[in-house]
Amino acid sequence: MTNTVPASDSTSGCLPASADAPQVKAALRLLTHDGQPLAVFAPVGACVSGGAYLDPRRDTGEVVLAYCGEDGKTTNKHERDERELTTREYAGLFRAAGWSVKEYRENDQAGTERLARLILTPPPTPWPVDAVAMYVPDSSEDYRDVVIIQSLPEGATVEALSARKRKIIRVPLDKLQPLPEVEPLRGEPTDWWRVLNKEGQFIVRVHAETFDGAVAATAQVPAARQALKRDGGLYYRRLTSWQLSDADQ
Repeated sequence: MTNTVPASDSTSGCLPASADAPQVKAALRLLTHDGQPLAVFAPVGACVSGGAYLDPRRDTGEVVLAYCGEDGKTTNKHERDERELTTREYAGLFRAAGWSVKEYRENDQAGTERLARLILTPPPTPWPVDAVAMYVPDSSEDYRDVVIIQSLPEGATVEALSARKRKIIRVPLDKLQPLPEVEPLRGEPTDWWRVLNKEGQFIVRVHAETFDGAVAATAQVPAARQALKRDGGLYYRRLTSWQLSDADQ
């Protein structure tokens, strides 16, 4: 009799500790879209239903894919043939999607050499996970957002953490741009601070020795209080002597 666990307590396709790996998420989407059954794991880690099993290599970005059968269940030659055929189908699926596929072979319990597992590498992308980019939805508008890439591409989009919205959003790859290069610091730091709203618009300049002091001084300015209430935050930039000699003088 096959053991089962409530769906809410089980995981499919990987162990719970691997569910957050970007390469696992991307591989699961591909397997699910193709209708491939996923292995189901109980909370203790036992496989209770056979299917595709993904094990990430976090240091290299690779993921190992194999067919995982139910724990404690023996197999006959026909079943081992079927599992090897399924693994070959996995290989074809990922190659067609542009992934790099390495095949690993080993002898089964009867001494027959078989295709046992695959080592998969996602397709190359100009925006890998944790890369920082500028999101520009429309070049004709002023809207800009700094985002941190959170997933591998799915089609022509990718998940990213938005600095402006403070949550995960999905953005088109063709709307991402490199961050502008930061100019080398000119002049010496001063005790003057430029305060901007979340749109990058200038609000006020205040004098304070520390950041906390700048926040306190800004709180005395009505326009700054309105912007803080409206946007939920402000940007503070300590000015240099060179900047003071320019527009802020």
